[in-house]
Amino acid sequence: MSSEASRGVSSAKTPTGFIRPKKSDLDVNDDMLFDFLNSSDTPVGNRRDSKREIKVTVTETLSLTPPPLVAPLTVPSAPSTPPSTRGVSRASSLSSLSALSNKTSEESSAKEPGQEQSHPEAIPSEEPQSHVLSSLRLENQLLHSEVASLNQEMASVIQRAKDLQDELNQSRLRADKWNSEHSVTDRNLRELRSQVDDLKEALSAKDGQLAVLKIRLDEADQLLKCRNVALEEAQKEKSQIMQDHTEGSSMHSQALETMQDRLRETELSLRREQESYRQMQSEYSARLSKLETERQTLAETVTASERRTSEEKLRIDDFQQQLKSAKAESETAKQELQEYKQKAARILQSKEKLISSLKEGSGLDTLDGSGTMTLELEELRHEKEMQREEIQKLQGQVLTLRTEVQDLENQAMAEAETWREQQVHLQEQQTAQTRVKQELEAEVERYKQEVQYLEEEQHRVKSSLQSRIKDREDEIQKLRNQLTNKTISNSQTELENRLHQLTETLIQKQTMLEAIGTEKNSLVFQLERLEQQLKAAQGGQSGAASINMNALEGPSARQRSTPVLFGDQDSPGVYGKVRKAASTIDRFSIRLGIFLRRYPMARVFVILYMAALHLWVMIVLLTYSPEMHHSLPDGQ
Repeated sequence: MSSEASRGVSSAKTPTGFIRPKKSDLDVNDDMLFDFLNSSDTPVGNRRDSKREIKVTVTETLSLTPPPLVAPLTVPSAPSTPPSTRGVSRASSLSSLSALSNKTSEESSAKEPGQEQSHPEAIPSEEPQSHVLSSLRLENQLLHSEVASLNQEMASVIQRAKDLQDELNQSRLRADKWNSEHSVTDRNLRELRSQVDDLKEALSAKDGQLAVLKIRLDEADQLLKCRNVALEEAQKEKSQIMQDHTEGSSMHSQALETMQDRLRETELSLRREQESYRQMQSEYSARLSKLETERQTLAETVTASERRTSEEKLRIDDFQQQLKSAKAESETAKQELQEYKQKAARILQSKEKLISSLKEGSGLDTLDGSGTMTLELEELRHEKEMQREEIQKLQGQVLTLRTEVQDLENQAMAEAETWREQQVHLQEQQTAQTRVKQELEAEVERYKQEVQYLEEEQHRVKSSLQSRIKDREDEIQKLRNQLTNKTISNSQTELENRLHQLTETLIQKQTMLEAIGTEKNSLVFQLERLEQQLKAAQGGQSGAASINMNALEGPSARQRSTPVLFGDQDSPGVYGKVRKAASTIDRFSIRLGIFLRRYPMARVFVILYMAALHLWVMIVLLTYSPEMHHSLPDGQ
């Protein structure tokens, strides 16, 4: 009980109360225990007090002496011992404490009679004291382990307290959330109650409407009784209409078969056209590749010829420059030759004058000087001959240069003319090839457009025919189902619904027949146009024979396009006249309904006209005041 009390006190404290006590306090408590246990002069009356003091000291040691190896509990996340281990440790500590207390009480009780008998001789021996000390040490260790377990349990308790606090906060949050949800549900409940009230009001309004509908139903029953008379005649008319419909469906099936045959023929012709177009395209691609190679070769030859012409032009320019330089050299040689001739002539004249003057001179002098003069004359003549030979050589060179230059000029002119002619010819070939290529490209583009147009036209016609065939099949199936699922009922509501359905189907069949007629005409025109295009594409070849769709049209088909509720058989008497008038009125009303159904603008115009007419009548009725003629008393 003391351990549980100390555990409760320590659990109420904060973690700061689990600080390790000082060693001096621990030593004091141990000394007190040792003195108490070793004291031999304890009276008998104080046994219970000694037990109480031992218990108090044990509780004090439990509350004040933590284990020396356990650190102070500052971390909140300490490992918590499970309840089973805590119970075992608590039981072991309690058993050890009880055993210790029993042992001390037995020793004290055993010591008391010994002390009473031989008080002066009772001296404790060393062996029992050592045994007591060992038992106390063991008990102290057990107490330390118990304190450690208690510290762990306190840490787990603190952790559980924190967890409980977190759970409390979460429960508060959940409570707040639940309160908010409860307020939302209350608000929704109020809204639902208001909606329920609105629905109750609407239900009451619906009850009123049901009463009105019951009145109208009674009126409709009366009207149905009036219409029951015409129902038998409507049945007869229905049989006639079904016969007409079977005939019309057979004609439609025949027309559809013919159109399908025509579509197959057009598909075959289109396939043939596609194959011819593919062949033409392959031929055109081969021709284009051939023309491309020829164009490349011609371009290469043109570039080579242009390169050669440029080289020849450069050579001609070089030859012309050489010719000019040769002409200049020949001119300079001529000038030098003329100058040399003039110089030689002057020298010869001077020499001849000198010779003549010397001849006219004295004898000795002339004899002596005649030898030298003859020698000089010989030298001059030799030089003259040499100069003449050089002049002749130069003249021959000039003549050869002139002939070479003239030959080069003639050759250059001829080559330039030939290259010019070749260039003109190549340019003409290139222009012709480009023109042919453009024509072929235009032709191919035209064929592509024609084929694309034919494919689009065929796809459109095919899709329209398939959709129409499907619609006709659906209608035929619907009519077959109506014929097979026909049940005769005596209920007036079913008869009235049947009558309404028959009138609506009659109007729908009439509109469908007229739409089919217009579509048939458009398809005939489209087929004729396709035939013309195919004939033009095939180059005048005869295509498939055209179908005369006008032969399918006849007066019977046109007559069947206007169904009426009454037959056209002439009946004698007033009933026949009334029946004829009713049939004409019915026919006119059906035509008017078809017209208004086909043209929505006419419907809008009629509605606006009726609204304006009613408005005008209301204005006239509300604003009109008759003229009041007040008569005078004298009758004027």
